[in-house]
Amino acid sequence: MLLQFNVTNFMSIKDEVTLTAFANASKEHEENIIRFGKDRVLPTLALYGANAAGKSNIFKALTRAILLVRMSSTLQVNSPTGFEPFLFDDATRKSKTKMDFLFVNNGKKFEYGFVANSEYVYDEYLYEYKSSRPTMIFERSNVTDYKFTTAYKHLADYKYKNTPNKLFMCTATAWNCEETRDAFLWFAEKVDTYNLLSIQNNQYLEYLDRNKERPETKEFLLSMLKHAEINIQDYEFESKMVEDIAIPLPPGIQIDKRMIGPVKQFRLETIHQISAEDGSVKAYKLPFDSESDGTKLLFAYGPIIMEALEKGRTIVVDELDNSLHPSLAKYLIELFNDVDVNRNGAQLIFNSHDVSLLDLELFRRDQIYFVEKNDDTGITDVYSLADFSPRKSENIQKGYLQGRYGAIPFPEGGIEW
Repeated sequence: MLLQFNVTNFMSIKDEVTLTAFANASKEHEENIIRFGKDRVLPTLALYGANAAGKSNIFKALTRAILLVRMSSTLQVNSPTGFEPFLFDDATRKSKTKMDFLFVNNGKKFEYGFVANSEYVYDEYLYEYKSSRPTMIFERSNVTDYKFTTAYKHLADYKYKNTPNKLFMCTATAWNCEETRDAFLWFAEKVDTYNLLSIQNNQYLEYLDRNKERPETKEFLLSMLKHAEINIQDYEFESKMVEDIAIPLPPGIQIDKRMIGPVKQFRLETIHQISAEDGSVKAYKLPFDSESDGTKLLFAYGPIIMEALEKGRTIVVDELDNSLHPSLAKYLIELFNDVDVNRNGAQLIFNSHDVSLLDLELFRRDQIYFVEKNDDTGITDVYSLADFSPRKSENIQKGYLQGRYGAIPFPEGGIEW
């Protein structure tokens, strides 16, 4: 569960911006709150703003951090970290990116952060909250200087196994360090980012294959289709290993198929109940490739959402409304906001242009964020609707479109007819 994310000097983000899932003191929509100890945590966050304002750069910052943690141990000594600073300033383009995370995993609350450029990790730290105050597990500075408390002095053995471009938390975990394991596993297993391309990459077929014996998987997918008013009553899914598969190759190129081995193939067909003119009803099977893009996207979202709710994962989606009907997007948000459904502290963080979701019947004010870029400086800023203290009866959609909260473009000169 993500509690807070801070990022400084990354792409269009020059000054530190904060995305916090801590609920403020407001009593509105108390049913939306996830409770962890004394912390009141928001299950959904929505980001709005104009095109090129920097919404996707927040998504990219989270993605880069997650991938660096996951891949750190595999980096060669000269491999880049992949961070890009704010380039519209002579000082920041030579400076470093800073990222900080506050999160919960396995019942433990951690604070983790690092400072890096494209070549090295300069600073890094990990703290665990065993009480109201954080306990230091390690601190790193100047690339190779490490600090440990007496209780964790044995972690010093791992610093000799680290390199300047790697994260110490990941190196220590790779060498079976228990103190860093749960923090590392949050990045590895409990948080992920998705855009339209990654959602459509057919991973849902592998999920269906892994869970084909679980009836709740089919129940969940069919309930989503029903809510979206898509005429699919059932589906059939099967997988099998194929030894001899045709592989298209350029003319004159041959390959020894023994080097490839068996390949798993999937078959997915949807079942539609169709009424004939005489009033009879007949079931027809349709190859999944013949379904609409929206239906395919629903099947792709289904396993992601279901797994998040079951395992308490945080999922971050770039442009949730892409190919999704507004009522379905609202349905997905309501699943995370409903503590009776979301019993494991799952979170949905997304950006969108769909103003129909800007509704105080759906969100608390501190669940809505705006992203705005200053056209003169090129700097992205992030702020919450709660900063404006709108009335509960206020029409947020209208106020946003009128520019009351910023984060929306106004074409110069208007439209000529």
